Amino acid sequence: MKKITKRQFEIAAFIRDFIDKNTISPTLYDIAEYFSIKPSTAAAHVAALERKRVIMRQKGCRRSIRPVGMGAGLSKKSPVCVPFYRKNTDYSGPPSSFYHVDSSLLPDNVRAKDLFAVRLGFLNSFPAGVRIDPGDILIVWTRPGRLHPGMIVMEQAEANPVCRQVIMDSEPGPKVVGQVIALLRPLK
Repeated sequence: MKKITKRQFEIAAFIRDFIDKNTISPTLYDIAEYFSIKPSTAAAHVAALERKRVIMRQKGCRRSIRPVGMGAGLSKKSPVCVPFYRKNTDYSGPPSSFYHVDSSLLPDNVRAKDLFAVRLGFLNSFPAGVRIDPGDILIVWTRPGRLHPGMIVMEQAEANPVCRQVIMDSEPGPKVVGQVIALLRPLK
């Protein structure tokens, strides 16, 4: 890793502390305001930190800065930015927006680029007796590998997506969009 300047070290520490305190990463404006510098200067420092692999960002996603080199002490509560789709949309097309997911909810082998979030609305037929309310958000993993009995998958049916539980090992399913790995329900 290339050496970083004192200011870059301070900015990396600020990013880590900001995420620990707020569970989301700072914007360039947050960094610029804290250090009393221009946003363009903050952008240059962040770009340099990314080139030096001290931080990483997801392209096209706001608040996606995450420490890498200094992140050993970072709690696993850092958010992951995933595409968000509305009901009855093409999941391979452009997302409606982006959704931040607490990375502690995800298995270690899941990468953010293989996830998407979707709100399906009310479904009574969700497997294992779980009901999906209109405010619930499903996190779907698009690369689950082999299908196993008990796994909950999302399929693209004629007009609406359908969630079902896999019954047999490697059960055929050409319309499988991915595995449901999390259901997020707002507090009432």
